[in-house]
Amino acid sequence: MGGIERWRTQVKAHHSQSIAAQIDFDPEQDFWQGLAHKFRDDPYRLNDPLLVRLEKEFTGCDSLLDVGGGAGRLALPLALHREKVTVVDSSESMLNQLKEASVESGINNVEAFRSLWERLSFNVSIHSGSLCSHVVYGIEDIETFVRNINRFTADRVIVLAFMRSPQAHLEVLWELIHGEKRINLPGVPELMGVLWEIGMIPELSILETLGPHIYESEIEAINDLRKRIYVNEGTEKDKDLISLLQVHLSPVEGGLELVGSAGRTMCLVRWKPNELSRSL
Repeated sequence: MGGIERWRTQVKAHHSQSIAAQIDFDPEQDFWQGLAHKFRDDPYRLNDPLLVRLEKEFTGCDSLLDVGGGAGRLALPLALHREKVTVVDSSESMLNQLKEASVESGINNVEAFRSLWERLSFNVSIHSGSLCSHVVYGIEDIETFVRNINRFTADRVIVLAFMRSPQAHLEVLWELIHGEKRINLPGVPELMGVLWEIGMIPELSILETLGPHIYESEIEAINDLRKRIYVNEGTEKDKDLISLLQVHLSPVEGGLELVGSAGRTMCLVRWKPNELSRSL
């Protein structure tokens, strides 16, 4: 089995397990509704190490495509030094936050489109560079996703992703709540296999290893984890979750640490598109 098929199989199995765990699954639901505002940040912030790195990576790129750019946490500050930035995202909630943030910050060279990138039904213009930050994990049709990025990128592509998928640290809670081993989404090692199969020559850099996830309060933790591991309020599984968090949340300075959430490794993967990799 090649890298593309391994990726597709793993994502499909993860999604099937997630759907089965939900009492009220709605395929049309916007997952980020009610959460999108948390993904905004000050476009004029200084000394953000990630932004400093991205500015360096995109030196000479006068236009950027941000695939899955959401509320513009990266797109808006990167637009300050470029002719234009285009954001394509499938979440209406995220794009509403992007629009509000653009108006509030006075940044008017960011254009937004709502679409699943792997099902893109229209053409966007060719951009000098493309960015994709923490999006690829759950994309089943990863080959079309990557080739679409290459189609609309002239010079360089940067993907930010965790070595293991960002919710892999919840696998212990998942198994205790749902009684089965969690099928995690793929991460960077699996992505490298996909890129090699497509014919890319990716370069991998380790950016940082993150500390534990800190919640401000127990209520915040419960509400967040209900959504992430598909537990409905007031159910027996909800009672189990609340009980388990008495052990899995540890008091630290600034709030409560989710035990086992430390050590997430953030990576930067870069490549230069070639003609072969643009073909569908």
